[in-house]
Amino acid sequence: MKTIGWVLMIAATAFLILASSPLQAQPDKIVLDQGRKTRPVVIFPHYHHIEAGVSCKDCHHVYENGKNVLEDDKLEEGNQGLRCSACHGSKSRRNLVQAFHNQCIGCHTTYLKKNEKTGSRYCGGCHVRK
Repeated sequence: MKTIGWVLMIAATAFLILASSPLQAQPDKIVLDQGRKTRPVVIFPHYHHIEAGVSCKDCHHVYENGKNVLEDDKLEEGNQGLRCSACHGSKSRRNLVQAFHNQCIGCHTTYLKKNEKTGSRYCGGCHVRK
């Protein structure tokens, strides 16, 4: 009987943590529009990535000396400083399109190499024409 009590307590704690997480407030799908008209916008399934176990810091980052120093308390809805465009502007070393492509395709390729389920690595898989 003690085991059931512990399991219930752990489950309740996990539920409270997840329910109060700022990630729950994020939209299910995010439109990634780099302002280019050569390809359709990308509808990014944010919640799908969270459910798949992708860590927030796998995508969101602030690099110093090659290390992601992003603090967890900065991961909140509406933090404009965490938008990709905050650092990846047209004059940055890696512009917004390059940043999306490196991040997304790079991650999908990593999963593919581990023979794990992954998203597309090709243009039409993300830039879906209606």
